[in-house]
Amino acid sequence: MTQFTPAYIEQLCDDWCLASVTSEEKIETGSRTEKFRLLANGVNFYELSHETLSTALIGLSKVLLRPGFNTFIDHDHYELWSWCGELLLNPRSQLFPPTQHEIKSLYETSIHAALANCRRPPASVQETMEQWQTKMHIQALQPHHAKLLLQKSHLVLAYLSFPLLEAVLKRACATFVAFDGQVLSAFSVPNKKGNPKSYDPNGKTLRDRQCSSLRDLLFLHKSMVAPPQLKVLLDKFCTHLSSLDGTQDPFDLLYRWRNQSLHGSTNIQTIGGSVLNLSLLISLFEMESGFEQYRLEVLDHCRRESQSSHKNDWSFYPPY
Repeated sequence: MTQFTPAYIEQLCDDWCLASVTSEEKIETGSRTEKFRLLANGVNFYELSHETLSTALIGLSKVLLRPGFNTFIDHDHYELWSWCGELLLNPRSQLFPPTQHEIKSLYETSIHAALANCRRPPASVQETMEQWQTKMHIQALQPHHAKLLLQKSHLVLAYLSFPLLEAVLKRACATFVAFDGQVLSAFSVPNKKGNPKSYDPNGKTLRDRQCSSLRDLLFLHKSMVAPPQLKVLLDKFCTHLSSLDGTQDPFDLLYRWRNQSLHGSTNIQTIGGSVLNLSLLISLFEMESGFEQYRLEVLDHCRRESQSSHKNDWSFYPPY
C-alpha cells in the first residue's frame, strides 16, 4: 500500500487544472489532463488517511468546477463520494443519532444523486461494447419518468446540496444554533460591509434570536467551530470559489447560489458536487478522532460484502 501525502494529492489536482487550460484560455480535457487523475496514479481513496482524504475533497473540488462553471465529473469523483458516503453513513457509523434520521436520509439521497450516473470503467474495447449494449438494455427497461429523472440527477443534487450543507453546519455548530435556527449562545459574524452582526439568545428581536442564514452559519463555523486544519482547507476551498467569481466573498457567493435555487430564479446544476464536497469535508472532521481504526473496519466490511452478489440498500462503496 502506497502512502500518498496531502501535498502529492494536491499537486496532482493542481497539475490537472493547469493542463486543462489551453493557450486560448479554453478548458479542454484529454491525454494532457488524464495522466494527472488520482486513480490513474494509483490513489485508492479507501487507503487514505484522514488528512489526505480531506485534501482530496478540496483538490477534486478544483478539478470538478472550472471557470465558466463548467463541470468535469470523473471516476475520481465517483470513488471519492462513494467512499465518503460509506464512511459517514454506513450502519457502523455513530455520526447520526436516531433523532437526526431526516438529516441522514437527506445525506444518503444527495450522495445517491451524485452517483446515479456512475458506470464501471471499461477494461477493454470489447468490454466497452458489451457494457454499452447492457446499458441500452437497462435503459429500455426503465420506467419513462425514472429514466428522465436519472438524466437530471445533478440538477437534483444541486437543489439538495444546500439544505444538506445547512443541516451539516447546524450539526457542527450545535453549541450556538439549534436545527430550527434558535440561537443558543451569543456570537457575531461580519455583515457584507464588514461590521459585526450579532446573534443573542436573549436578543430583543426574533432576528437577534434566530439564525437560518447559510452565509452566517458558514462564517460562524469557520471562525468559532472549525479546528485549525479544517480552517486551512476551508480557506483553500474559498480561494477556489474566488477564482470562479471574485466579485464577492465566497460565503456570500454560496448564499447567493442558495437563494437563486430556492426562489427559482435560476438553477446552476454544475455546483451540486462542489457544495456536497464542502458538506463531506465538514462531516469528515467530526470523525477525525479514531479515524484510522474506523477506516480499517469499514474497509474490511466492504471487502466481505464484495463477495456477495447482493448490494445492500445502505451500501455506497464501491460506487457501481
